[in-house]
Amino acid sequence: MRSQHFRGNVFVANLPPEYSDERLAEAFDSFGIVLSASIARDPITGKRLRYGFVDIATERAAKLAVESMNGAQVEGYNLDVRISERPAAAKKPPRPAAGPRRPPRITPRASDEDLSDEEVAGCAPRLQPRRQTTFQVERRSLPRRPG
Repeated sequence: MRSQHFRGNVFVANLPPEYSDERLAEAFDSFGIVLSASIARDPITGKRLRYGFVDIATERAAKLAVESMNGAQVEGYNLDVRISERPAAAKKPPRPAAGPRRPPRITPRASDEDLSDEEVAGCAPRLQPRRQTTFQVERRSLPRRPG
């Protein structure tokens, strides 16, 4: 199972400057189910960088996409497509050994008898009903294998 922080299993470089995430997904859709496609952005300016990641459902489909799309020309740019590898240096450093913990700081509060009804109502949490999560599922037919 893939890590949640893994950005994609196919790395695509030398993309046209105005290429969108949707167009990147469409370019790789014929090789298998595209779970996600994203073009990297500059964190400060938000400008699209010229590389991105595509997450294709199966490793076999990802390898086929790399073989087919590496060197392919898109809008005058030759794509550089590779299997994405997780950098070994990106692992988080181990946490330092936990020393003795400080006890939580306790501040004295007025007793309930000292508070008026309005003050008690102001302290009570205001609970809101949870909103039901909604989502849409996109259904697409799978490509037929030549038989």
